[in-house]
Amino acid sequence: MEKFVYMIGSSEQVSLDHLTQKLLSSTVTELREHGASRITINIADMNEDFQTEAPGRLIGCWQDVQAVVSFWHNCLDHRAPIETYLAGLAGQLTGYLVTESVLQTFDPVWEGGERRPGVTQFGANAKPANVSDEDFYHNWQVDHSTLSFDLHPLRWSYVRDAVARPLTKNAPPYRAIVAEHFKQLKDFTDDSRYFGSAEVVQAMIAEIPGFCDVNTMFSVPMSEYFFK
Repeated sequence: MEKFVYMIGSSEQVSLDHLTQKLLSSTVTELREHGASRITINIADMNEDFQTEAPGRLIGCWQDVQAVVSFWHNCLDHRAPIETYLAGLAGQLTGYLVTESVLQTFDPVWEGGERRPGVTQFGANAKPANVSDEDFYHNWQVDHSTLSFDLHPLRWSYVRDAVARPLTKNAPPYRAIVAEHFKQLKDFTDDSRYFGSAEVVQAMIAEIPGFCDVNTMFSVPMSEYFFK
């Protein structure tokens, strides 16, 4: 089995409401017919609220991603019908083949179209040019991943995807894709609940240059849905 992550860009011709309706109905059916399973759909439907209540959670080119569709499939070679379908939903489609690590597990009891409680912080970034692959993976997957449990003590789950390769033309050179979920909205918007100690925050800031190209990174809060 292989995991795919596709990011759907914004479109002036397609409203977010229309895209959401399609993603949660015919898109799931279409993907299943072409062999996809364990489908996760994230939708950036809270941006206006966060611009007012917690603008610090909107980072980088967050406006460019309206939705994310992730799924598992038996074979990379058979992705074309799914890719063609997703490309026609809204704006630009960017896709990646990834290896998934679930550092903080969860049981998706909301399966089947029910919105997952809380909010998902979805983000991606490229590797700094001056950091080797070996150092990048160590700094991100060993040092930062360990620190993240103290950085976000009320986090509910953490899915970390390392990009094996991009699948679509002109895809940004992301190497790291993450989805961190918080069960209650206040756990995400309230700095006193979102962050751990000041010392941990400073340690996180010091780590960033070792794995994250800040010029390419983005982070955006999203609603999440899961379909087996």
